[in-house]
Amino acid sequence: MTDIPQDRPEVCDYTDQEPVVDRLRQLILSRELRPGERIVQSELAEQLGVSRTPIREALHKLDSDGLVRLSPHKGATVADHSTAELEDIYSIRIAIEGYGAFLAAQNITGQDLARLEGLVEQMKEVFDQGDRWRLLEVNRKFYEVLYAIAGRPRLYDLIMKHLDLADMYRQMAFAIDHYYGHTISDHEELLATFRQHDPEGAQRLTRVQLEQTLRSLLTFLEETG
Repeated sequence: MTDIPQDRPEVCDYTDQEPVVDRLRQLILSRELRPGERIVQSELAEQLGVSRTPIREALHKLDSDGLVRLSPHKGATVADHSTAELEDIYSIRIAIEGYGAFLAAQNITGQDLARLEGLVEQMKEVFDQGDRWRLLEVNRKFYEVLYAIAGRPRLYDLIMKHLDLADMYRQMAFAIDHYYGHTISDHEELLATFRQHDPEGAQRLTRVQLEQTLRSLLTFLEETG
């Protein structure tokens, strides 16, 4: 495993108080640990100033999150990814989530809107606490509720499948400060289209926001490639 370099793109810092899994997640998402790189647990434990037990536990968690690959023969390696896969997943998300937002804006009730507004308020609280990974969980819940409002079960399943396929890239996006910083405002803009019952506006904004996310991720991968 290589030493962790200091001159990296602007991503969030971690502190000694953060769980080891979050510290290791950040090293992967910032690409300080490179895709395909073998993770030597003893070296990583020494660098982070912890025992091997929390390192081992963190690796199992990150394996389930798709950020690490565990092999009985090769040990742990950082999961690989490609711009082709990123573009493929997001091109599909742009199409189906745009349509899902269109339908949701047509169907949304006052009760639905209140639930989405409550989730955005929860996101604000988590954002103020600086917990990026908890915010990502609440963010996913927002989309679960939103696309259920569309009333198309097969479309919902397809959207959630591709949201999960994009999970590694969504985590990467939340590790980029300038993207993470406007997460709340993006959701507030989207809520405004639902308050206005504006299907075309909801579809257009959803597509634009996902296209911006894709561009941010492609730029990040290019700069750190």
